Amino acid sequence: MSFISLTFAGFVAALVLIYYLSPLRYRYLVLLFSSWLFYFLTCGKYMVYILVTTASTYVASVLMGDLRQKAEMLIRSEEVRTDRARKKEIKADLKNRLKTVMICCLLVNFGILAVLKYSPFFFTNLNRIGEIILGTTDILSFGNLVLPLGISFYTLQATGYIIDLFYMKYYPEKNPFKLALFVSFFPQIVQGPISRLNEVSESLFAGNEFKTENIRVGLYMILFGVAKKLIIADRLSEYIKLSVVYYEKINGGYLALTVFLYSIQLYADFSGGINIATGVARLFGVRLAENFNRPFFSKSVAEYWRRWHITLGTWFRDYIFYPISISKRLMKLGRKIEKISPFFGKRTSLYTATVVVWTATGFWHGPEWRYIVWGLLNGIIMCVSAELEPLYEKINARIGWKADGFWHKSFSVIRTFCIMSLLRIFDLSVRGLAQAKGIFMRIFTDFGMIHLEKLEELGLKREELMVAGIGMLTLLNISLLQRKKRIYDRLMNCHEAVRWAVCFAAVTLVIVYGYYGLGYSSGDFIYMQF
Repeated sequence: MSFISLTFAGFVAALVLIYYLSPLRYRYLVLLFSSWLFYFLTCGKYMVYILVTTASTYVASVLMGDLRQKAEMLIRSEEVRTDRARKKEIKADLKNRLKTVMICCLLVNFGILAVLKYSPFFFTNLNRIGEIILGTTDILSFGNLVLPLGISFYTLQATGYIIDLFYMKYYPEKNPFKLALFVSFFPQIVQGPISRLNEVSESLFAGNEFKTENIRVGLYMILFGVAKKLIIADRLSEYIKLSVVYYEKINGGYLALTVFLYSIQLYADFSGGINIATGVARLFGVRLAENFNRPFFSKSVAEYWRRWHITLGTWFRDYIFYPISISKRLMKLGRKIEKISPFFGKRTSLYTATVVVWTATGFWHGPEWRYIVWGLLNGIIMCVSAELEPLYEKINARIGWKADGFWHKSFSVIRTFCIMSLLRIFDLSVRGLAQAKGIFMRIFTDFGMIHLEKLEELGLKREELMVAGIGMLTLLNISLLQRKKRIYDRLMNCHEAVRWAVCFAAVTLVIVYGYYGLGYSSGDFIYMQF
């Protein structure tokens, strides 16, 4: 059931009505059963995987809660209260038991994800190694595995919850239906955002009262997301697909335009989907985390990733980067290296964690070498940029650019956008690293003029380019307006007549310039494949 469909709109409208007509105490159950219905209608029998993840997460959380409760009761008992050594022993034992339960749960959930998403990658590469060594490709085989909707997202959300319980950030949710809703809430199941239980539990589980503000803001978000998807993202998709397919027959100018437009398309598509997801959630009074913060205004690659897909970035930061960077073994290795080379020794923990996290991030995006290389390059660029920062400061001082000055900011923003756009070539290269290399080479060795006639042959007509351009400029202006306050909040502070005028204009633009019609079906959101 696509977010961009009348079926989904009818589903949400009916659910809003049912939700607010239901008793307050049962409203979270309405959301749960509707989420399960949405998932079943979309995935059918493959719904079993999310149910297994939910069940294993709940069992593990209850066990961890019981272990913690017993340990805390023992620590508060009279015979232990004043015995520091005994308290320390109990806490150490509790940590070991919690770790055992956590690892078992992670093995189940990541095991499902690994088998469904990554086993073909491993089997294919093992067969290639076998072909080189043994001369045969039939060492390992695998059947046709179907990847359930949103498995990468709900797996990270569920496992993040379990890891939080291990670190005792909060107590587990004892109600199995509430935990099931947390794992499977339908607006965010498609492409996020990835939530933390303590951030959404109050608005998700409480029976929220009907508020016109929530309905208005939710509809603004949905309308904004639909406009991004239909006016910009889907309009650019045909040209991007065709130019990548025929990359060997066109010059590097067209491919540079493709890379530039793909960055815009991906942002409009992904952030548009997130706008719809957060807007639908807001209709029920549920507040989901922000996932974007004007990423194209970033002055470095590191800043870009702090602004893009924020909830995924914070997940990898909190659950992979921090544990690796402060691990005793890695810090010990750093001290040994420091005796030989102080420069590398001091940076061992930080840069190792950075490269590992970004390699894992690339692998999360897809079980292909192009994504692994993409992630690895992001990590390397961040490490190199950090080392070159003193040099940048000297150059800026020499040419008279202030760090907070207009020219320095503008140059940094453009440079970051170009770097990130070029790295997106790995996204586009569906035929693998060889195609990515070919596109890179043609951009830098065969750059030529762009002609409108050729653009039309590749699916980007003059009128469509004009509409997409106006849409991108509008998106840029909205981003500028959101420097201090989101556009939805600005609208809420405007006069009623202004709000109606803006909404009428937005709906008219979607109807007139939205990319749809007879025989057309809106493409799936790009991040659904991840």
